[in-house]
Amino acid sequence: MRLKDFELVINYSFKDQSHLMHAIQHKSLNKDINNERLEFLGDSILNSVIAEYLFIQFPNYQEGTLTRARATLVKGTKLTFKANQIGLDKIIKLSKGMINLSDDRKYSILEGAFEALIGAIFIDGGWKNTKKVIYKIYEDDFNNLSLDDNYKDPKSVLQEAMQAAGLSPPNYYTIEVKGKKFQSTLEVKNIKYSSTGKSKKSAETKLAESILANGDFI
Repeated sequence: MRLKDFELVINYSFKDQSHLMHAIQHKSLNKDINNERLEFLGDSILNSVIAEYLFIQFPNYQEGTLTRARATLVKGTKLTFKANQIGLDKIIKLSKGMINLSDDRKYSILEGAFEALIGAIFIDGGWKNTKKVIYKIYEDDFNNLSLDDNYKDPKSVLQEAMQAAGLSPPNYYTIEVKGKKFQSTLEVKNIKYSSTGKSKKSAETKLAESILANGDFI
């Protein structure tokens, strides 16, 4: 995909193309010039835009419900899906060795690239333009959003499902690995599952999501 075509997809043209190039450059390609700082910024901007939207659109709901709804909209699997949806996977710049990584690690890379893109748009075009892009990307999610759902976190849902199936509550084994990442492992019915995240909580949440999607615990 050409960068111009990508800009058409997100409905935003960068005034300074270097911001976009910075956002799609993974640290495996350049340890000194990569998208990690933009990822940090984009994470905060995305959370703020989503929080503002929920606060305005759902004035009768309390903090707990709004927090869970926001978490659902910015969770790792959602951001990875969004990255693939807009074609980030086709323009991200990685080292040749990254092609051999597990899908789970690649998902983490796309999640980070999506956040970096949001950060780059904010630097290039400011808050208003960033909101427009996020609103476009999340249009279907916003249209189908209902806070009548309980928005329980995946770990709670998994624990309830396992107990309902007569299994012991999940016991996550989580350690810090290279690259300031965390790896969480859980064995369910003699099957070992593993996932990584930017924090202990993120790794365990993503692990619970993958197990629920697989359904082998039932």
